[in-house]
Amino acid sequence: MDDSKFVSWMQSIMRVPGGLFLLVLLHIFTGSSSGTLVTSCASCHDEATCLESRERGDTFSHQALSCVCKEGFVGDGLTCYDTKLCSDSSCCRQGYHWSPDRGCVKDPSVKASCGGVVCPSDTDCISVNGTERCADPCEHYSIINDEWRSVNYTRSGPYYNDFGVNWQGWYRMFLGQSNARIPDWCVSRFSCGTLNSLRIEQPNPTEYGRIVSRNVCSMSSSNCCDYRTRTINVKLCYGNYYVYKLQHPSVGPSAYCAETYGANPGVPSTTDPRPQNSTTTPTPATPHNSTAVPGNNTAVEGEIRLVNGGNSSCSGRVEIFHNGQWGTVCDDSWDLIDAQVVCRQLGCGRVLSAPVMAQFGQGTGHIWMDNVRCTGSESKLSECQHNGVGNHNCGHSEDAGVVCEALSPVRLVNSDNRCSGRVEVFHNGQWGTVCDDSWGLNDAQVVCRQLDCGEARAAPTQAQFGQGSGPIWLDDVQCFGNEPSITDCTHRGFGVHNCGHHEDASTVCEFQSPSHEAPQLICRSDKLLIGLHINSVTAAGLNPFSGNLASRNCSWFSLQDDRVWYEVDAQAGACGNDLRTNSTHAVYSNALFIYPYNQSFAVPVTLPFSCAYPLNTDSSLYMTIRPFLP
Repeated sequence: MDDSKFVSWMQSIMRVPGGLFLLVLLHIFTGSSSGTLVTSCASCHDEATCLESRERGDTFSHQALSCVCKEGFVGDGLTCYDTKLCSDSSCCRQGYHWSPDRGCVKDPSVKASCGGVVCPSDTDCISVNGTERCADPCEHYSIINDEWRSVNYTRSGPYYNDFGVNWQGWYRMFLGQSNARIPDWCVSRFSCGTLNSLRIEQPNPTEYGRIVSRNVCSMSSSNCCDYRTRTINVKLCYGNYYVYKLQHPSVGPSAYCAETYGANPGVPSTTDPRPQNSTTTPTPATPHNSTAVPGNNTAVEGEIRLVNGGNSSCSGRVEIFHNGQWGTVCDDSWDLIDAQVVCRQLGCGRVLSAPVMAQFGQGTGHIWMDNVRCTGSESKLSECQHNGVGNHNCGHSEDAGVVCEALSPVRLVNSDNRCSGRVEVFHNGQWGTVCDDSWGLNDAQVVCRQLDCGEARAAPTQAQFGQGSGPIWLDDVQCFGNEPSITDCTHRGFGVHNCGHHEDASTVCEFQSPSHEAPQLICRSDKLLIGLHINSVTAAGLNPFSGNLASRNCSWFSLQDDRVWYEVDAQAGACGNDLRTNSTHAVYSNALFIYPYNQSFAVPVTLPFSCAYPLNTDSSLYMTIRPFLP
């Protein structure tokens, strides 16, 4: 750098506030920008150093403090991680992964668009039955089952090669009969049946239901992650399996590796494991659609069914699908509110009763849920509060049941919410569509009522929400509008029609978002707690679990009933607390920042809050605290 440029650089630096100048110097001379400006050194982590600087001014009287992690530790100074102990992500909580420079960092979510429409959270634009739409990759994927992809499979050539594979959509990996995933640790060359063994650079996600991105790399002769090839997307599904949106590698010969974990799901091999030459690509995987009807072993996580209900699919013993197996629900605390959520999830109309004591016979196997406590606004039974999956004190003599108003379930599909889409009816073990001959608002009104979706707004025809597949169950439907089920309306008879799927009927109902509930603030003697109503925040397009206080690393939360609670110690500087006093009170102020779903650089919603504590120590803190939450 010549003298003139150096002088210009120094002049620009001198215009930076003292605290920021300190962080700039730290970045220049240590290669780290892990310091955080604080108002008190008490905010610093035990393994951090509190550095003091003076902001430039006439008297240099403005003090700036910052917390910086000590050597051997990384973080923002408020939280510091031991690089030796934490490099395997063991220090990181769910939804976070290890970064060598920053410690535990939050997994960024990925959001897709489809036909000019932004897909709902954690879905992707996927081709389903030849039509691209927003769909859950956990339900629409292809299977990869190649024994040679194992990290234990080595060969000196010829090599398997993914370089020329036309990867399309999402993939779930198996090794034999076991679940498999792409390893996130250093895999040596010549493993996985290839020369360049591909793995992901960051750990596989530990938080269910979020699509995140991961860098793909392979090992050179000396470096664990030398060849960085592509970025892929990955999602941990509620059945405890991973799906990957793979990209073709930029180097060859190379192949994605696989390692086993978890339980045996019993999925057959789909490819020939015999050695192939280096120009041969894996056999295209067989498409798998796990949105099967109740009773099918390919049910999705959280799906429910009613069994032993006679000729009705809308009454019977409640069973829920978890970890690859169906299980029952205990009747402790079971009531009509819980049963209504079941009827809504199945599209079976209003609830009539919530039988207990195994009225529909005793089930077998697991009891997945106990002490279910729904608020009534949930769209799925799995969203209700309960003791925890598999945690119960019941026997099958206490299996819960449900009787809904309708005889056959109905659903609306191929849209971004459950209250609009193509009409499908469940009959004879299969979902099928409804022909649009004579289709009108009265018919749509019955569907909306059956799904608990409010009033009918429109009754589109001509497959406006895409063409279905399989049987066309109903034609010439004529409802009065007050029937409990669409199958109770006049029609030609199940399966009798003169239509094609280009005439599939649809319905648009009034989509009713959960009612708004304001945040709650609790001022305790030792902590300040702010609680957000999960459904209300979600309905506003915000992620209730994305919050952080004034210090960005302060994002710990706990769940209680239908709220997520963020907390901060009642101390000056803790998580960015601002302390001010007057003649009678000490006031701690902070703010909670909540972010929209899957928007990395979006402006957060700010919720400032404060608690006033009396300076008179003889007073009871719990009696005289004054909270403020605008």
